[in-house]
Amino acid sequence: MATFVLVHGAWHGGWCWSRVRSALQAKGHQFFTPTLTGIADRSHQLSNDINLTTHARDVANLMVWEELTDVVLCGHSYGGAVISAAAAMAPERVSHLVYLDAFVPENGESLIGLLGKALAPDVAAMFIGGFRGAALAGRSGLMQPIPAEVFNVAQANRAWVDRRCVPQALATFETPALLSGGIDTVSSRLYILADGWDPSPFRHFAAKFEAAPGWRITKLPCSHDVMVDMPQELARELLTLA
Repeated sequence: MATFVLVHGAWHGGWCWSRVRSALQAKGHQFFTPTLTGIADRSHQLSNDINLTTHARDVANLMVWEELTDVVLCGHSYGGAVISAAAAMAPERVSHLVYLDAFVPENGESLIGLLGKALAPDVAAMFIGGFRGAALAGRSGLMQPIPAEVFNVAQANRAWVDRRCVPQALATFETPALLSGGIDTVSSRLYILADGWDPSPFRHFAAKFEAAPGWRITKLPCSHDVMVDMPQELARELLTLA
């Protein structure tokens, strides 16, 4: 039996993995789909003070308090930064890192900074300006969700996704990832590229790690929300690590 910890991306919540959970449960595996502080069913905790370290600690503490070992730790989109920082906090508990159409920071890099590297300058400026502009409005410090249509989520699933996504603190995108050398002990890494939408910053990371030691790259013909649009196919990819 394998143990999976599946970490959602920005504005989403543990709910987005419901279809993947069913597939893993059917195979008898243990899984956790935490919702990060201030989002979805934890939106009552929302504060503009929440940052990337808060969310990384959510995941690291889950692994510690549930006494999990040999974890397949998967992060979607923004969740890639979360799992990197969480693995740095508790590397002895993680056997595989899975980046699902996700950001992969180096030590000291923020998600905002990675957008600037991974997208054309004008496209990056549009996204970053939108995030910061929303956070300045009313001095809320919060970013508004990007509509599912932008990520080419299947038409039948867009309303379901949009009505569940909630604002998130801009600080989560601007906090540098603090990655100790411990994360380097996690030698098995899988990058799953969602190959069915653009402009995607995640092609940058798939290309960057294509020939890197310890990495395997695979693609799915899907929107950014792979766990929503292709849950069975994603489950099969995850189960290759079981």
